[in-house]
Amino acid sequence: MAGAETMSNNEVAQEMADLKTKYGKYCKVISHTGGTYIVDIMPCDLQDVGFKFPVPCNYPAVIPQIIIKSSTMTALDKEQLLKHLTSVADGLQGSVMINNLVEAARAWIEQKNSEKGTDATAQSGKPESKKAKNKKIKKTKKIKEDVTDEKKPSMKTAEDVISRILWDDNLPSDAFVVGYIDRFLGILEKSFTAFSWEDLASVDYNVLAVPKHRIQYFKYKDVTVWDKTQRLDNVFGSTGSKLTILDVMGKYEDELARKGLNEVANNEGEDYDDDSDSDDDITVTIGTVSENYNADSDDDATEDSFWTDKLRPNHFIAVRITNSDVVSAVTDMQDAILEVEPRYAPCIIPGGALHVTLCVLRLDSPEQVSNASRMLQSIQSELKALISSGITLQLEGVDTFFKRVLYAKVHCEQNFLDFVDHLKMCISQEGLEIKDAHEFVPHMTLMKTTRPVSRLMGTKNIDPSLYECFHSLEFGRQNIESIHLCSMAESRQEDGFYLTPASVNLQ
Repeated sequence: MAGAETMSNNEVAQEMADLKTKYGKYCKVISHTGGTYIVDIMPCDLQDVGFKFPVPCNYPAVIPQIIIKSSTMTALDKEQLLKHLTSVADGLQGSVMINNLVEAARAWIEQKNSEKGTDATAQSGKPESKKAKNKKIKKTKKIKEDVTDEKKPSMKTAEDVISRILWDDNLPSDAFVVGYIDRFLGILEKSFTAFSWEDLASVDYNVLAVPKHRIQYFKYKDVTVWDKTQRLDNVFGSTGSKLTILDVMGKYEDELARKGLNEVANNEGEDYDDDSDSDDDITVTIGTVSENYNADSDDDATEDSFWTDKLRPNHFIAVRITNSDVVSAVTDMQDAILEVEPRYAPCIIPGGALHVTLCVLRLDSPEQVSNASRMLQSIQSELKALISSGITLQLEGVDTFFKRVLYAKVHCEQNFLDFVDHLKMCISQEGLEIKDAHEFVPHMTLMKTTRPVSRLMGTKNIDPSLYECFHSLEFGRQNIESIHLCSMAESRQEDGFYLTPASVNLQ
């Protein structure tokens, strides 16, 4: 009996290895103690359809749970596909089957798409007569002749827009935003400059790149200028709008000047609280102009502020810095900066609040906070499995965001990035809103300028001479022992750390 069990375990382990080989980066396998697994597969040829298989310890004697993930399939289609796959799994019970289930799903989806594409003749079951066919052809030709003059103009492609932004010196690339389909998270927005626009085959795995066909729209600041589904092209004007990107940019700036909002334009990206010591609510929001703004109306200003707050993150998930050697090294560096420029004292991140942010969230109600807390507790075993071999973050050197946020660089292995990706996927599946504005850059914030200090100093930028001698400073190492859901509210715990509605122990 023990020999049979060992053979079964070996077969399952081999199956997991084969799945990772076949599907590559589109397959994630998480192993747990006790011989259980969680398998996530997003076949690249099935577009928006993915599968999750929680595999029990007595698999394949017991079939795995089957979870279908898709934002485009109807509830009925998901139900029918699940029923079909369960039937296939029952027939394969006793043998490893996950690849067979994915292939069965692919065949079912292809058949379903084929059925949806059949014409009325196939649905009626009656062959079309030759006379009817000739009549239909003549009618089609007549229609085509009638609408020749109304044929839609050819629309410039996403690749055309990318080339224009890259090579036209009149277009500031950092003012453009790309909306694209992420296979796990749906529609996301990132700054144009966050992407590598090289050939996909030549970029590394950890470089942000996107296939051109997944790009849905481009924005100039907050104005959509190209949208594939809406056939909107105000970059070249190819769809007949008679507007080009230079027209849009000119009108945008004229509108800002007319409404007296030049200060907003000059301070783009400074969407953060004056007194906050957290970097986690810094999101670069470009051109946040309210249509109802009235410089003389306090009510409108209050309303605009309300909606700005509604769009901003108010929670984040982080690894707390608990290594006293790291905290001590940070404090020494901060003291050295304050000796030269004491006016930066309000900008320093206290030792008790040091952390590495994993992602930021917008949670609008106690119910959403409760859901996020419950979700984190429910995936504790998955997260533990991901770091079962241990993850250590090396903190060494400094850099800045936008010259106003000074941070320590976090050097990490790929398993940490996989850990963060899996966490974000679980959050999105729960329906919670991730508000990350840029590609993930592991960092520990040391200080950030605030508006009052910037006004006092006459600049929002930190003087590089204050930190250039710390470019190779080794702060130390931090093991990932737990993660925390933190509130961005001003209140703090007695030890100086953020209020934490939930904490997950990973040891």
